[in-house]
Amino acid sequence: MDYLIPFLFWVHLLSLAAGGAAVFGIPIVGSRVASAAPEFRPVLFGIANQLSSIGRAALVLLLISGPLMFWLKFGLIAPSWWFWVKMGLVAVLVVLIIYAGMNAKKAQSGDMAAAKLAPQLSMIAVGLYLLVIASAVLTFS
Repeated sequence: MDYLIPFLFWVHLLSLAAGGAAVFGIPIVGSRVASAAPEFRPVLFGIANQLSSIGRAALVLLLISGPLMFWLKFGLIAPSWWFWVKMGLVAVLVVLIIYAGMNAKKAQSGDMAAAKLAPQLSMIAVGLYLLVIASAVLTFS
């Protein structure tokens, strides 16, 4: 049991890093799609889809490791009100990730309105991701 919380924390941090790679990487790849030659667009979409898969796996691990670690360490008593801010931001981010994923599928199939919306969704996701990390720091410091 002495190693369970550190192991969960390790999984949580690795997942946070993988999720960050997706959150920051997808907009970079996506910004190249419009100016790419048509024969390279499937490659760029493939990279974005792989980053999305990594991000989804990371999100699942975060949603498992975080509450489990929190329950084992704190017994579900929030250390500060920042914790609830963080949880609210996480919920909004999860909804945004689901919506952005559906929007990305539309964009990949040629929906120009979805393609125009994708950069804004990406920037909102980056901002939410940074706010989640900031509120986590404030929660546990």
